[in-house]
Amino acid sequence: MQKYYYIFRDTYEAGGGYGFRYDHGVRVMRYCEKFLALPYFKNKKIDQDALLVAALFSDVGKIKSVNAKGELRYGTKADQLHAEIGSRIVTKYIGRSGLSQATVKKIQAIIKQQHGKTAVSVEAKMVKDADRLDNYGCLQIWRHITYANYDKLGLDRLYEYWVTEGARESAKNSLRKFYFPVVRTIANTRFTRFNNLLRHVRMESQAEDIA
Repeated sequence: MQKYYYIFRDTYEAGGGYGFRYDHGVRVMRYCEKFLALPYFKNKKIDQDALLVAALFSDVGKIKSVNAKGELRYGTKADQLHAEIGSRIVTKYIGRSGLSQATVKKIQAIIKQQHGKTAVSVEAKMVKDADRLDNYGCLQIWRHITYANYDKLGLDRLYEYWVTEGARESAKNSLRKFYFPVVRTIANTRFTRFNNLLRHVRMESQAEDIA
């Protein structure tokens, strides 16, 4: 975690601000830790070391999309290919961690499989689902607010992006992409919770909660 912190400590991004990419990696790792304790995964053969290290470093390739100002730029070639890049550069950071060569190779494979629909191993699918899960829930309010601030927009931007511009429908449709039903259920609960949160924010901003 310390090594990963130093990679992204001085970077920022539109949707999340400073420290977001590090925090995201830690959450993805912790989600995978929690998955391991669920009955659904109890009887599956899982390389826990490879899973957790790959989860933490799953976005390490995005460091190549950071510009001279320290901003992680979305949509760049490096951003789009971060899984492929990450699988190549991760050994730079974990090479002396005491992990076996076989485990390191598995970590590289898990990270590489995060791009598109290429997840094959159960570990890669778990990391992918953990990454998707982090796009759901009330924590997203922070990304929405930092996005609005980055674009110099006001409070109404939250509702417009979520409802008018179709982000809510996109998030709802993306629920079907989860590999594991147990994780999809968690994401669905988070989706409902966040939708309710933004609904209440909208009500208060419009004074609709005053009888």
